[in-house]
Amino acid sequence: MQTWPLVRRGETGAGRRAAFMLAGLLALMFAAAAPKVAAQEARGFELGAVVDVRRPSDTGLRVLAVSPGGAADRIGLRAGDLLQEINGQPLAGAPRPAAALGQALDAGGGRLEVLLMRAGQPLRLSGPADVRGHAGGKCGQVTALFDGLQVPAALRKVDITQVEGRAPLPADASRYALPAGPRVVIVREHVPRSTPRPLSSFASRALVINVEPDTTHYIGAMPAAGGGWVPWVWQSSPEPCR
Repeated sequence: MQTWPLVRRGETGAGRRAAFMLAGLLALMFAAAAPKVAAQEARGFELGAVVDVRRPSDTGLRVLAVSPGGAADRIGLRAGDLLQEINGQPLAGAPRPAAALGQALDAGGGRLEVLLMRAGQPLRLSGPADVRGHAGGKCGQVTALFDGLQVPAALRKVDITQVEGRAPLPADASRYALPAGPRVVIVREHVPRSTPRPLSSFASRALVINVEPDTTHYIGAMPAAGGGWVPWVWQSSPEPCR
C-alpha cells in the first residue's frame, strides 16, 4: 500500500511551508448522478486536478496539480492555469469556489468545456470528463478510527474532513468508501467535542492514498521532524468494501 504525504518527514524551510499550504487544497470530484439510470446513481464526473478553492479569486481558480492520465491531463490543463469558467459556469469571482466548481462539473453531463487564462492569455480546452464510480465493485475504505486498536505510541488522532474534494457523507460515518486507486484525503488534527477554539485554528493536512480494493486504510498523524505533524496510514487491513 502506497501513500504520498504532501508533507514529508524532515522537510524544512520554504519547501515545507509550501507543502503545508496544500493542506486546504482538494483534488476535486463531484457527483452528478444520471436520472432514472440505477447503475449510474453512484457515479459522477471528475476533473482530475487539484484546484485551490480555499477562497474566492477574481483572477480565477488556480490549478495546482494535474493527475497523470486524468481528464484534465488529457485535455491539456496545466498547473498554474487560472480557471475562468467550466461548461459555461463562471468560476472567477465565485463567492463559494468549491460549490461553483461542483455545479460547473455537473452542468457538463460528462463533458468539459474549459475557459482559462495561461500566461495572461485566454485559452479554451474541451474533452470528456472522467466518470467516477466503483467500477466493477472495486473499492476500499479509509478511516480515522482508533477505538479498540493497538496503535503506535506516538500516533495522534485526526478527523477526516474531505474525501476526494467532498465533505464525508454521511458525516457521522466511521469509514468512507472510495474507488480503488490514488485518492486525496484531507485530515485535521482531532477536535475534542467541547473546545473553546475555533475550527479554523486546528491545522489540516492532505494525504494521497493508493486505495486498494477491499482494504481499510487507517489514518493518523505522526510527529514531524522540527515540529508539527504529518498524516500517515499506519495500518491497512483486508475488509470487504461496503
